[in-house]
Amino acid sequence: MKRFFEQLDRIEKITLVWTILSLAFIGFIQVVTRYVFNYSFTWFEELGRYLGVFVAFLGASIGVKTGSHFTMDLMVSHLKHPWQQLTRTLTASLSGMFFFTVTWFSWKLVVRMHGFETTSPTMQIPMYIAYLPIPVFSGFIGVRFMIKAIESARAGCRLHRKREVI
Repeated sequence: MKRFFEQLDRIEKITLVWTILSLAFIGFIQVVTRYVFNYSFTWFEELGRYLGVFVAFLGASIGVKTGSHFTMDLMVSHLKHPWQQLTRTLTASLSGMFFFTVTWFSWKLVVRMHGFETTSPTMQIPMYIAYLPIPVFSGFIGVRFMIKAIESARAGCRLHRKREVI
């Protein structure tokens, strides 16, 4: 199972890097064609917007895993150890439940968009594909927050058992 998660992390990071590079390349091509050749591709801006959403949600998922999101832990850092771990566990659990809620409602939106059979204005791709990264990566974020909550709870239990021995 650990090997599976390592492979998944590797795929996520590679996908993120290549998506950001392609977004930068698309922007560069758009600028060159607009200012050098006085021609603009109409679908570049739309593709850039969709890739931007994709990168934001994928990056947020990786950020939860690595703990690189901005946190306000002034109060938590001043609590005694059992309360610190409890607060971190509760916060991660609530964040996970929030993102599972986002996953549920955004999935309902994707299904509704699939039923409407609407397409994007310039690229003519089905709109449910453009909305699909939101429920997928919100689910990943929710799972990662729940993993953080479990790790925090285990760390609190280990710390508690260690103090009982002393």
